Amino acid sequence: MSTSLLYHGFGIRGYKYKNTKYKGGNVDFCIEQERYTLRCACCGSKEVKLKGKVRRRFKSTPIGRKAVFIMLVVQRVLCLACGALRQVNLNNSILESSLP
Repeated sequence: MSTSLLYHGFGIRGYKYKNTKYKGGNVDFCIEQERYTLRCACCGSKEVKLKGKVRRRFKSTPIGRKAVFIMLVVQRVLCLACGALRQVNLNNSILESSLP
C-alpha cells in the first residue's frame, strides 16, 4: 500500500499514507499531513506552533462490500503571524473523496 493508491483510487492528494487497519468488516486508511505543509487557516502563514489535534473519520467509496474510512489527525495551530488559534484547513480532495 502506498500514497499512490490513495491518489489514483480515491483522489486524495497532499497527504502521506501511514497504515491500513481492518476491523469490523471495515477498511480504515490512516493518513497524515506533513508538518512542513501546515499553514494558518486565517492568513496562510507557515509560521505556526502546534497546539493540539483531533481525529477525524471520513466515509469514502466502498471497496466491494467493505466500508472504507479515511482516518486523519487534524492539527490545531497557533499562528505566530496573526495570533489565530485554529485547526488547519483540510485539503478539498479529502472532502471530495468522502462523498458517496
